[in-house]
Amino acid sequence: YCLIHFYKRNNVKEVGMNDSPESEVAASWLECSIYQNYTASEVLVQGLAGVVNQKDVELIVRAQKKMLQRFEKTNEMLTNVNSLSATRLERAQQDFKKHSQVVDGMKKDLEYIFKKIRQIKGKLSAQYPEAYSLATQGKSEIVGEEDDEYDVMIREKKIAAAKAASATADTSTEDTRAADKATAASSSSAEAALK
Repeated sequence: YCLIHFYKRNNVKEVGMNDSPESEVAASWLECSIYQNYTASEVLVQGLAGVVNQKDVELIVRAQKKMLQRFEKTNEMLTNVNSLSATRLERAQQDFKKHSQVVDGMKKDLEYIFKKIRQIKGKLSAQYPEAYSLATQGKSEIVGEEDDEYDVMIREKKIAAAKAASATADTSTEDTRAADKATAASSSSAEAALK
């Protein structure tokens, strides 16, 4: 049954003189045959279209159009951001490759330089051992780059402690020498007195 046929059956109709039962059947058959090309859901939607307020539908459609425009703008902006990010990422990758190659080259150069310096030190220590030992005597500690003020303070404390230890060692050796001289002098004077 089509929706219109159902509607017409439930409505009360005035039957006129010219209305015959055959013309009623023909009219209802014609109306049903029009909707036979549509699916049941389409017929239902068409039937409900008269029930829904058209102003509300228009408001919904306008809101959907506005949202669609916003989404299209957002989509376009995101597409632009993605393309810009892709080009900048490609540039950054190229720069990173170049810089890493430069750093690798610098590392190889520094390794070569330090190797040559070690060779030169070895030759100097072999040819001039006394001068080399005098030159390297004060530089027992390798001086490197300081990270912060705490490293400097720690290093100064170590140097002060080493100087204090060497001063006490020097004082103790001087005291021992003085004592040795005093004992030697007293023993020599005792031997002279005995003779």
